[in-house]
Amino acid sequence: MPTPAHQNDGQAQTGARGRILLVDDQAPLLEVLSEALQDAGFQVATAQNGRAALALLHASAPDVVVADVEMPEMDGYELCRRVREAGHTDMPFLFCSGRGEPDQRMVGLDAGADDYIVKPAAIDELILKLTRQVGRVRRLRAAAASSPPPVDAAYLAGIEARLLRSPGEVAHLGRFEIRGILGRGSMGTVFRAWDLKLERWVAVKTVRAASGMAELWDESLVRRLVVEASMVARFNHPHVITVHDVQEAADAAYIVMELVQGTSLQDLLRSGARLGPEHAVPLLAALASALSAAHAVDLLHRDVKPHNVLLGQDGAIKLSDFGIASFVSSQIRNALFGTPGYLPPEALRGGEVGSAGDLFALGAVAYRCLSGRAAFQGRGPTEILRNTLNTRPARLREIGIEVPSEVDAIVAGLLEPDPKRRISDALLLAAELERLSDFWRWRWTMPPPSLIRSARDSAAAATDVPHAQVVASMADETGPSD
Repeated sequence: MPTPAHQNDGQAQTGARGRILLVDDQAPLLEVLSEALQDAGFQVATAQNGRAALALLHASAPDVVVADVEMPEMDGYELCRRVREAGHTDMPFLFCSGRGEPDQRMVGLDAGADDYIVKPAAIDELILKLTRQVGRVRRLRAAAASSPPPVDAAYLAGIEARLLRSPGEVAHLGRFEIRGILGRGSMGTVFRAWDLKLERWVAVKTVRAASGMAELWDESLVRRLVVEASMVARFNHPHVITVHDVQEAADAAYIVMELVQGTSLQDLLRSGARLGPEHAVPLLAALASALSAAHAVDLLHRDVKPHNVLLGQDGAIKLSDFGIASFVSSQIRNALFGTPGYLPPEALRGGEVGSAGDLFALGAVAYRCLSGRAAFQGRGPTEILRNTLNTRPARLREIGIEVPSEVDAIVAGLLEPDPKRRISDALLLAAELERLSDFWRWRWTMPPPSLIRSARDSAAAATDVPHAQVVASMADETGPSD
């Protein structure tokens, strides 16, 4: 088995750029690559087949393995599988092979490789890829070795406080670098973070005891939240935020989700702005489709509102925070968790809330989009809740909003106080909204500022409450539910 040809300088002797294990049965090529990498500052160990490489793995402790595919005794694919089975899941593994067909590359990536380079490879390209992989694995090891304090509500609050004081600071949460704050609500904070392992941007939502929940918040409660979030993670829909990971702590938890590069519907509609039907109807069709898929597996949202609708710069429409409000509501007796103005009347009366409750909230979102004002207004949460119980918003066409009569009827049907008379089938609703969009040739695109219309009556502009909160059931004041 050949050894590294030579080490040219102090940098090469220390392997300052990283330790590389090269595996290739072609001795001349192995020697050339080894010498070039050592000249670039890497420390190099070599092997001519997979079995020899496995024997060297522990002794050389490489940062990165680079292997050929076709080798005697054990090929590169099997070597990669053995490396992963041995527990080296974070060690970057690169193939460098003359077999460059797409199906061969897919076999290599399926075996667990991080990259696949086709021979003949430019040495500069190889050095650049190795430098990047070494940097990644060293950051992961440094994060693991730093022994951070236990993650709990106080630790999460400390991260938030540091970022508020110093917006450019980087905090660490497990394998994630917390780079900034995306939003803050009553249940926690949403951070913008970099995943060191998978090298992608993510959103990390912390969930901690909200007002009215401090006495209930314990380890068993957190575990149930993790189970709820795990169910959402298995739910796949193009208009629902993907959950990547869920981690629990003693008195808090955090959920790792895909990061949508864009804005929220809440921000888009700020200051009484509104959308025309050409934008609102395709948007509502996407949200109805998401709710339909969720309801089909008995999953309720319970906090549909503009704040939880994320709009990507690429045209994505995503409904976020699935299951969190539903989970919290189930933990509090004689109270419920949700956003005033979007909670259905049956919830305020202490009645059972089903899929029709989500569609009532969608109706409030539709009213907000098309009119520029909240469906249920008030000087504070309590008055908004009372108005939800005791009033019906005026029809859109009655207040001068130019929408097709079918759209006006749909919004009114969604806001029907009686859940038995309300539009309650999200699948049929999505189909009807898509039919209207096709008929009028409406397609969702992020509207430019010039097409976001101002509300006619600025005094009646949106007065909705943006964040969910624990609210007392109003059943005692309104009488028993129907």
